[in-house]
Amino acid sequence: MNTPDPSLLAEVLRHALDGIAIVDGAGGAPRVIYANATLAALLRRAEEWPAGRLLEEVESEAPADPNLTSAGVGLRVRLRRGDGTTVECERWAVLLPDSRLALHYRPMPKVAPGALAAAVDRSSGLSTPEHLLEVLRRDWSIAQRDARSLTMMRFDLDGCRDYLEVFGRGATENVLRQVGRTIASAMRRTSDVVARFDDDEFVVLGVSMEADLARQHAEHIIGRVRALAIHHPRSRTGRYLTLSGGVVTTVPPRNLGCEALLEAAQRALAEAKQAGGGQVVAAERLEGDRG
Repeated sequence: MNTPDPSLLAEVLRHALDGIAIVDGAGGAPRVIYANATLAALLRRAEEWPAGRLLEEVESEAPADPNLTSAGVGLRVRLRRGDGTTVECERWAVLLPDSRLALHYRPMPKVAPGALAAAVDRSSGLSTPEHLLEVLRRDWSIAQRDARSLTMMRFDLDGCRDYLEVFGRGATENVLRQVGRTIASAMRRTSDVVARFDDDEFVVLGVSMEADLARQHAEHIIGRVRALAIHHPRSRTGRYLTLSGGVVTTVPPRNLGCEALLEAAQRALAEAKQAGGGQVVAAERLEGDRG
């Protein structure tokens, strides 16, 4: 069998929930033939993957999990990201013809075993709303104590209902997964949390970001989604599908709970959509803040 066409593999594997790499194991060190967008997001790299890259450049193996190795295909591994951080994964290997392997990487949740469903939304690979709210409550309390800033970004697809009516649920879910990965790949710190919220909304929580930089980063995310060039025949913001964003950065006041941050970001998002969409609005302050 000939080496698969990377463009064909991309079309088949681009929406996989696991990070997938096709590698050639002949001749010693395995070299990557293709890696999908999910693996690129896990590694916080660009989606384009240089053919022939050594697998050792992106992976180091941790001790094998004895519960996964009875068949000789499951391992615990640590992926090294482009920014120097790491992410723990389960790795599964599937033997393909001509000394090739399909390697599947699934992030290990930073929660107790068995709680994966509560922390990760399987349709997108992002955090669940419940997990984000748990982190928000914790970080809000810490930020109040240490006088540190918190940033929340809320993003919503412009004209998502129209897109659903034209292309159906399956295509819309694929687009939502692609947009979610694009947002996640733009967040480069291990402390950042990206969650799918409601149906077509995404929420980002960050710590110790400056307000101007947070807004610029939200605008960068919107630009990256626009650059995906996802055709939207009923778009009111142009030819392609776009995002609207609401951003708020604040040092949590003592007299308010963490829900105020969610509400302020939601109001800013609503303003962005009312202004025509495809843009970011930053909230000036939290409602009820007496500071």
